[in-house]
Amino acid sequence: MKLRLFALTLTLTLTFTLAAPVFAHAELVSSSPEANANLDRAPAQIELFFSEALELSFSEIQVLDSNGIRVDSADSRLDPADPARLTVSVRSLPDGVYTVSWKVLSAVDGHVTEGAFPFAVGKVDAAALASAEQASRQVRISVGEIVARWLLFLSATALAGGTLFVILVWRPAYQHVKNDKTDPNRSLWQKLASLSLALILAANIIALLVQAGQAAGSEVAAPWSVAVNSVLFTTRYGVLWIARAALALAVAGLLPTARTDRERWIAFAVSLLLLLTISLGSHAAADADPLLPIIADWAHLAAASAWVGGLTHFVAGMWSARSLDSKLRTQLAARLIPRFSAVALISVGILALTGLYAGILRVGSFEALNNTLYGRVLLIKLILILPMLAIGAVNLLAITPAMKRADLTGLGDLSGLVDRFRKIITSEITLGVALFLSVALLTSVPPARVAVAASGFTASTNVDDLSLTLNVDPARIGVNNFSLTVKANGQPVNDAKEALLRFTPISGKLPPSETQLAAKGDGQYSARASNLSLPDQWQVQAIVRRENKFDAYANFEVDTRPASAVQTYPWNRVAGGLLLLAALAYIFAFSGLPGKRRQYIWLGILPGVALAIASVAVFYRPAPPEQTGLVNPIPPNPDSIAEGKGYYTTLCVPCHGETGTGDGPVGLTLNPRPADLSLHAVPGVHTDSKLFEWISNGYAGSVMPAFGQALTDEQRWHIVNYVRTLAP
Repeated sequence: MKLRLFALTLTLTLTFTLAAPVFAHAELVSSSPEANANLDRAPAQIELFFSEALELSFSEIQVLDSNGIRVDSADSRLDPADPARLTVSVRSLPDGVYTVSWKVLSAVDGHVTEGAFPFAVGKVDAAALASAEQASRQVRISVGEIVARWLLFLSATALAGGTLFVILVWRPAYQHVKNDKTDPNRSLWQKLASLSLALILAANIIALLVQAGQAAGSEVAAPWSVAVNSVLFTTRYGVLWIARAALALAVAGLLPTARTDRERWIAFAVSLLLLLTISLGSHAAADADPLLPIIADWAHLAAASAWVGGLTHFVAGMWSARSLDSKLRTQLAARLIPRFSAVALISVGILALTGLYAGILRVGSFEALNNTLYGRVLLIKLILILPMLAIGAVNLLAITPAMKRADLTGLGDLSGLVDRFRKIITSEITLGVALFLSVALLTSVPPARVAVAASGFTASTNVDDLSLTLNVDPARIGVNNFSLTVKANGQPVNDAKEALLRFTPISGKLPPSETQLAAKGDGQYSARASNLSLPDQWQVQAIVRRENKFDAYANFEVDTRPASAVQTYPWNRVAGGLLLLAALAYIFAFSGLPGKRRQYIWLGILPGVALAIASVAVFYRPAPPEQTGLVNPIPPNPDSIAEGKGYYTTLCVPCHGETGTGDGPVGLTLNPRPADLSLHAVPGVHTDSKLFEWISNGYAGSVMPAFGQALTDEQRWHIVNYVRTLAP
């Protein structure tokens, strides 16, 4: 037994050492262009901003014209500095209505979300835009996902709550009545534990197949499909899935054969960790600061397990007690009810507090409670809880005193009283089953209120008599909004002679540049510019000049380098390590079961070894190649820009025009017009490598020729450097 407990402890420790927190739905927060926007000219790209980081392998944007034909470049990509930002390039578009359709897989919890919205270019019929908007409104609910979550909630809470019920309620009450430490219901508890564990594993498998199917564009994926392989071994969702399976196997090795309360307490602790894996994949973990919401959600699940999960074993115990005479049954019920009521009252208190906290976080207002799908499902959940509370009150305030009186006096219809109580708690557990169905639906729909981490850069400092606050939004490569707030002695300064920002990359790859800020009143000076044009650490110097005052200088540090660790985390290695622990847990689960040695080898050892071998293959699975592209070897100095301008004037001006807006003499005759380079040249929209590729190979779906044979690599890089100067 000591060896089995050591193996279990090792499995649990390494499971939660390797498993990382997994968070909830990736909801669309904003977009560029905005939904239903009517643009004068076509955008260079579509930008979508989500509430959570995404998995690029299962995330895509499509842009469709009114005939359903794709007009994007099929190059959906994540921003390395912001994995919640998904973009796709767009071809030159004629006037018309277009639909942006997106489908993404959250890197945080594996939820698949999708949607669509229209936008228009040029002069279009307002009715056409309105009809496109109406057609894009849809809400999809996966029946498979709801069923999987429902089974998981039922089985996991029955496992944890039932174990706690046996330890705290049943065994003390039964031993007091019978004065016997043996429990004739031991085989019943073992069967219920085995059933709960089987349902947990089945629900886990259904959830994986549904999740992989949704990620691949179908309802359910085949177990041998590539989508299942990718979701399971290369995502954080897969890491949690394997951790949950390993914990279920660990409980399977302990609880069905448990003989002492010590073993049952250990099994209960492991089942609580299993509940934690559910909380780590819940809406709670999508919060900007998820630690407290996750703890609250875990406590909510644990309390629900103690109450509703305990009820499952209470009903089973009362049905099994029918073999006892009426007096003993009454005594047993009279002892069980107050003990279970104490557990239930504590559970209801925890449920009320954590539920209120969760409601404030994910609903936020009474209006959202009435007007959103999440709010309405939450109301259904509350409606189901009320009769359960009423039944509990009847048991505590009416049935319990009646049983105590009958037990003390020996008067009254004892068997009828116990049977009535058994029917009441059976109806209560029926409501609990329906309650978990509403919870499954609640966790499958997006919350009414989405918590989004603050973006951008904000910092303050004091210089002389001035207080300066710089805000940069979104603080990444490309176009940013810069705002400088200037105050003196707490009062806004509106009469500065000049306010400007000077940008210097720490690496020294570019010379310093400046942007003038325009006065907006109330001490605000702002501008929209693209000076942050490289992934680098930037010194942004704010300069304020006033009449009869010394110039004020303040330095700020803005970092636009990509957070590469977010994209390159080796989830396959974490999955491989957890898979090895699952193999150990599988062998552990079979070690305590009765049977012949040959059966243990064939059914326990050999499958466990095969799983261990598979874990090595997953651990050393090659990582997908990074699409970094070519690096521009030519610095954008004046000589390179001048040479690039010469090639551009000869080869590109006829179509793109001198300013790059597509108004060249040839370009004016084309429909759609050539690409507006003043948009495509903005830093952060396309990499130098992508511009070089289009100059070399042409642009698919357009009359753009390929210059790869006509120009050398160096000449094409000079053109790239000049095209960058066309950005506004």
